[in-house]
Amino acid sequence: MTLTRLQSGIGALGFTAVCPQTVGDLRLGCAYQLRSGHTSTVQSADGRHTAPYNSTRPVIVAHRDQYERISLDLRQSREIERLIIYGYSPSAGRLRWQGALVVTTFGYARIKVPLDAAPQGGVVVFLSLYNVRGEFVLRTEMDVASGTIRDACNAYGFDRITWLDARTPVG
Repeated sequence: MTLTRLQSGIGALGFTAVCPQTVGDLRLGCAYQLRSGHTSTVQSADGRHTAPYNSTRPVIVAHRDQYERISLDLRQSREIERLIIYGYSPSAGRLRWQGALVVTTFGYARIKVPLDAAPQGGVVVFLSLYNVRGEFVLRTEMDVASGTIRDACNAYGFDRITWLDARTPVG
């Protein structure tokens, strides 16, 4: 799906994992690449709430209220080259997939991506986003990476990230 220039440049673009408690310890994460070439991850469960990390003017923010949520500040949409949104369990437990990943645009248009998959551990890449001449192209992936967050990121070409461990990037 391609968002218009208006949908790609005004307000915020939100990604929310709307799932019941029976799913398990689900957390959202985002691997991103900015136009500057800076590449890393955002995961509120690990304390990396903003991109760039500790920025006073973040392009991407991760937080949790009732559900896990990642938001893009579209006033800075030109800074975003590409990203993936993924789900994982910090305890490495099996997740029983139910619910949806809800993508919300500035005008409150909603795109719902069903999270229907067999119970499993590992990381699931829900969707990818690419900036194509100022318009965001969203693609549903639902791709299971049986390994770690680092493995899922590498599978999607985020191989410029330097890792402290299998889940935590350096800088």
